[in-house]
Amino acid sequence: MTEMSESQSDRDTGEEQRRPRRTVRTWRVRRRFRHRERPQARPWPDVHEDIAYLTRELGRWHPHTLAAHSRVFSWLLHEGRHPEILRLAEAEAAERTAEFGADDPATLGCRSALAWRRRRVGDLDGAVAEARALAEDSARVLGPDHADTHRRRAYLARFLAENGEAAEGVRLLRVLYAESQAFGWQRKDETRSIRTALVTALELNGDLQEALDLLEEELEVERGTIYGIDENLGDYEMKRLQEWRTRLVAEVALQDWNRRRKHEQSKDAPGRQP
Repeated sequence: MTEMSESQSDRDTGEEQRRPRRTVRTWRVRRRFRHRERPQARPWPDVHEDIAYLTRELGRWHPHTLAAHSRVFSWLLHEGRHPEILRLAEAEAAERTAEFGADDPATLGCRSALAWRRRRVGDLDGAVAEARALAEDSARVLGPDHADTHRRRAYLARFLAENGEAAEGVRLLRVLYAESQAFGWQRKDETRSIRTALVTALELNGDLQEALDLLEEELEVERGTIYGIDENLGDYEMKRLQEWRTRLVAEVALQDWNRRRKHEQSKDAPGRQP
């Protein structure tokens, strides 16, 4: 704990030494990243040049530089440039590891984002490998019961399910779901996230009725969720869950019909004893 505090102090000192370099130009460059979408008048080479300028003047880990990087990720995502997002995420993970060490909480968070970037470009093998190593490191650094560790174990289970190992994903998520439920109200959001991941894994594994039953539980919880006055998330989330339920109901009905049809065909097969 002491070593971590001293390390944080050293980093803060380094950043403080760079902060006096703020100028009117840095302020102007920062303002170029205020838009939710990249202005068409700003080509990508200019964007990257501005990032390089902020990095030189303020430091790689200065809050304003980090905010600009975050905006770039948002712009790239909006434009569907996922390979470039992955390249930048890999570079950031390597830079954080070199600067702060592999066990720094921010480095672990960066690696978590990297695993999702790999999944987004279709590299499920890479996503599984990254998530597995991350879950192990998170358990070692933060503890097996830490909320972030649970979350990263859930990522691993989900990636496994999507990568053709649905049964293993279901097994891991069942364990996680029970562990998260044991924490009660303090882990309610994490429990809901794990539950929806389990619904997905069950669906991929062909356990459609169980997936539907769990989704009904999630819908019931969502109906009782109260959002803040400035939040418009409620309608979107309810609509998403209801559309998911409609699809699952149809899949369950089709699965039941196929089972009945197969059973009837087996009874009518030639040579079968009455």
